Amino acid sequence: MAAAGPHLPFLDTNLLVSAIKSPGKGTESLRLLLLLLARGDVELVGNPVLVEEYIRYAREFASPTAARIVGVLLGKLRLLDPEERFLRACAPLLPAGQAADCAQAATCLQTGAVLISGDRHFDRVARAGLVRRLTISEAIHAFLGEDAK
Repeated sequence: MAAAGPHLPFLDTNLLVSAIKSPGKGTESLRLLLLLLARGDVELVGNPVLVEEYIRYAREFASPTAARIVGVLLGKLRLLDPEERFLRACAPLLPAGQAADCAQAATCLQTGAVLISGDRHFDRVARAGLVRRLTISEAIHAFLGEDAK
């Protein structure tokens, strides 16, 4: 296992979907998610919009594994509502109509959390330096290191 890595991650829903879509395949995304849930030195941060998305995907990919993972994930989240000033700072850098993505970026900006997401909507927010983002592949490398395929 690699040393260090961000200890306050914000896990975008595309990581969850990648992990629970086919949990029997044992994907690297699933390994990453399970590792983050198991590590005591990692605090996950989220917001009510993210919780709604997690629950929606747990229902969409209904399985006992998905339900357990989402249950543990929700139990480990430190929830907060992003403040208006952080929403306003992020909004111009995201595509119009992406209120959920704006809430995700604003939460990361407000808390200093590292956004783990493969969603390219976050490219401009990351390039502007408002949010530190790791793609799912980068996060796998950061946390799983040599153990990653």
